[in-house]
Amino acid sequence: MTRDSTRTRSTRNRPTRPRSFHAALRRLAAFAVVALTLIPGVAAAHGSQHPQPYPQWLALVVLVVGAGVVAGSVIAGRRGLDRTTALGGVFLGLFVAAAGAVGLVQLSPVKTLSASQTPIDRAWYAPLTLAVGIGIAVVSLVVGRLKFPERPRYAFVGALLGMWVAYPVLGGLENPVGYLLVFALPVAVAYVLYRDARGILARVARDRVARRFGVGTGVLAALFFAFSMGMVTFVPEHGIGVPDHGFVEVTPVANPLVYWSGVEFFFPGVPASGVVSLGMAIQVGLVAALVGLNGAVIASQWRTAAPAGTTGTTETTTGTAAVAAPNACCCCGPVVTELAVVAVGPSAAAPLYWLFVDLASPVGALFFVGSVGLLAGNLAYVGRERC
Repeated sequence: MTRDSTRTRSTRNRPTRPRSFHAALRRLAAFAVVALTLIPGVAAAHGSQHPQPYPQWLALVVLVVGAGVVAGSVIAGRRGLDRTTALGGVFLGLFVAAAGAVGLVQLSPVKTLSASQTPIDRAWYAPLTLAVGIGIAVVSLVVGRLKFPERPRYAFVGALLGMWVAYPVLGGLENPVGYLLVFALPVAVAYVLYRDARGILARVARDRVARRFGVGTGVLAALFFAFSMGMVTFVPEHGIGVPDHGFVEVTPVANPLVYWSGVEFFFPGVPASGVVSLGMAIQVGLVAALVGLNGAVIASQWRTAAPAGTTGTTETTTGTAAVAAPNACCCCGPVVTELAVVAVGPSAAAPLYWLFVDLASPVGALFFVGSVGLLAGNLAYVGRERC
């Protein structure tokens, strides 16, 4: 009797996780899997039959549900739910939102319009690209010299980002300088993180939950940007010169900056098509790695935050928000573009696609450059503040 009563009291005093929350997670996971299965099929079924893609409401619903799960999990974590469990809910929400975002991109008619509808005359492409790129480089050098004289690496990375924008005007598609820029940027960013953020990243790496969350968010970011850049698509093109049978072949690819030997593929049974090159992999991999590192820092800070109402909550919450903001900004461009398609139509949204997503446009590289600058700069800032 004594043993049973002790077991009963122990069970009563043990904190329990709400079953309804876990049931909701399971239902949402099933919904996400179904959505991921349906969206490519719907896109493939309608993309080849109509000049305009299928309406994007299904993907928009998935995106909104994912955002709601993220918000709900964060609120639950702040109100007493075990934060590791809440973090699982956040990741599930990000997974669902990423499925919706990929669906929005895949079902968007903006890509087909971007080549014919540009917001400015093509005669302005070269001077605009050159002015923006040189402007970024000059501002980076000036700010680096005045504000961070003891850290010249910041100015160097900023100048690299500026040259990335200006290179299409200054160099050719086969110039060795272009290849040097592509390889130098991730090396320079890694050096900055090693010098200024290695302490906090080492601590985060020892947190298994935060480490897994960071890897997961990085993978989601890589998939999202791969679809946004057109590396992979579930809506293959059809028309003159496009074969109906599957193939895998090596073809020259003119992005990023220079020619790369890319592997182009088409699998009609899936259906899936796309092209992948070493340059694209470096470009997407850099942004995804930075997103994952920022995500791991967010997870670690949030899990170790003081409970609501206690000392240290404001400081930790502010730090987490400072890390989360660049993550949100670097992903908002393509999503905002697709939301604009739903709201005002593809013709009105084409300039947003040209600005944020289309890396072949003279200012399209600004999205990539801004993402790298925000994410890497934020990690360096947090590393300096916490160490």
